[in-house]
Amino acid sequence: MYSCPGCGSTMVFDPAGQQLKCGMCDRTESIESADRREARQASNHVEMDLFTCPNCGGTVHAMNTTAASFCSYCGSSVMLNQTRSEVTPPDTIAPFRITRDQCFEQYREMLKKSLCADHRLKNKVTAESFRGIYVPFHTYSAGITGSAELQGQETKGNDTYYYSTTVELNHRYDDIRHDASKEMPDALSERIARVPDEAFKPFTPAYMSGFYADMPDTNPNAYLSFAKAAAVREGLKDVMSTLQDGCSYSSGDAEKKLIPMATAEHTGETLVPYWFMSLRSGNRVLYAVQNGYTGEMAADTPMDITRFGLITMCIAIPLFFIFNTFLTLRPEMVMIIAMLLGIGAQLVVNGRRKAVKEQKLKEEMAESSEDDMTSRMRQRKRMENRTSGGTWFSLGGIGSAVLLALAMYGISRVDDIDMFYLASLALTVIMAAVVFFGGKKMSRPPLGSIAALLAMVAGTLILIGDPFHSDDTAMYMVSFAILAAVVWESIDLLLLHNRECSNPLPQFDTHQGGEDNA
Repeated sequence: MYSCPGCGSTMVFDPAGQQLKCGMCDRTESIESADRREARQASNHVEMDLFTCPNCGGTVHAMNTTAASFCSYCGSSVMLNQTRSEVTPPDTIAPFRITRDQCFEQYREMLKKSLCADHRLKNKVTAESFRGIYVPFHTYSAGITGSAELQGQETKGNDTYYYSTTVELNHRYDDIRHDASKEMPDALSERIARVPDEAFKPFTPAYMSGFYADMPDTNPNAYLSFAKAAAVREGLKDVMSTLQDGCSYSSGDAEKKLIPMATAEHTGETLVPYWFMSLRSGNRVLYAVQNGYTGEMAADTPMDITRFGLITMCIAIPLFFIFNTFLTLRPEMVMIIAMLLGIGAQLVVNGRRKAVKEQKLKEEMAESSEDDMTSRMRQRKRMENRTSGGTWFSLGGIGSAVLLALAMYGISRVDDIDMFYLASLALTVIMAAVVFFGGKKMSRPPLGSIAALLAMVAGTLILIGDPFHSDDTAMYMVSFAILAAVVWESIDLLLLHNRECSNPLPQFDTHQGGEDNA
């Protein structure tokens, strides 16, 4: 414990000033001076408070903090059990540089960019919801010496040329880091784990004063293959940056060949600062984390279905009047457009179903005792691609809207009823294929998808068989049914999205992961 030399109150580390600060009299003191005054010396053990959640079993260590009244891992509002514990200190630590208020302000700005973000995130999350936690990381030194063949291609005009280039690697990388805590979700910690090497300082308990910390609880040898793969990946990246032949190279096969040639060794332990927020959502939990040094943030942001519906209506109603003004809306055309919307919604739903299945696999993998590093590397690449693909996803949505508008204009120019017969039949077959085969090996199709398909089948039969003698009312009713099913599909989509944006309640050790009323 670091006491204020002026008033005797507890001093805590101040990220803004990078020194200790008294909470009572605002007196400040440098880390070096405080360590000398407290006669802090390097030791094999440091005594800290250990807080344990009675619901999920999650633990955090602390120095100079008050009793914890909520759990950062399962989101429970409960007094954590407190004991004293001796821990082996890490070799280095990256001190907090971002303050709690800065973290909360950035989180609020992130929510402002999402018009449909769940209102609970804005109403329930405050600055005090974020807890400063140092996350342990194993550090490694890894190298790769060997040669590999890269397959490349170059397009010139209408022709594509393929090349094979042999590259030599003789690279070594220090300070490769991997999350060493079972309790911190790897999908979050690794996503924003990048910290410059110059940020790390020799460990002293002063940096932890007023903050919490996990301690390493995983076997460092389990991640040697991760360090080897990281060295190979960085080595290939450095080599390919020197190739000035204008080709686009693929490194996947080269990585597989080089990883067995790489070497790695565990070099120590370090602590990385994170601001961590958790919010219970039924029997799942939402997280938001920020790298306490770089400010990089990742957050689970489910959508408010009611708000999404209102915004969609505000956009759809004016569009209807605009299209009705410039286009001739025949009943057959309305039904064809409704079918196009149904297929588009189903394609997006299938994408979310796939994402949810991937998350389930990751959750099962996290609970497994085995460490499949090949799968971990594939997951990391998918995460990077998903993060960098946000712009392309937005452009795809805009492009789809433009194509739909053009399709509506083209359909409005069609006078041959046989074309509507063929279009209706073709779109129904496509919808059936998308529903039953597009989501193959995933969960069964949502009820909204089945309802949309049945409505399309009914519309096709009515259009071709004409049992109502070309009564427009029947066509409009079927179109309304298809559009209602599309709304149902959209709600299914949002529910899938919200599940993908949440995490299962943690169950550390023998705990069952939550309160009785979860």
